[in-house]
Amino acid sequence: MSAEEEPISFEEFGPRAEPEVVDPFSNVKRAASIVGDLRAALRTEGFDKDESFELVQMYWASELGAFG
Repeated sequence: MSAEEEPISFEEFGPRAEPEVVDPFSNVKRAASIVGDLRAALRTEGFDKDESFELVQMYWASELGAFG
């Protein structure tokens, strides 16, 4: 380093602003959680495996906009 060049101090840069982390699958995870809860509730209410699957499938399709 020559005498004319001064080292850059850390204070000139300061703390870096980290970009916000966005989970692109957060809505899918939330919907899957709701669907799991719905299926468990249907099974508790006495619906069999096939009936609960059909009802959950209809709910999932409506959430994704298949009926609109």
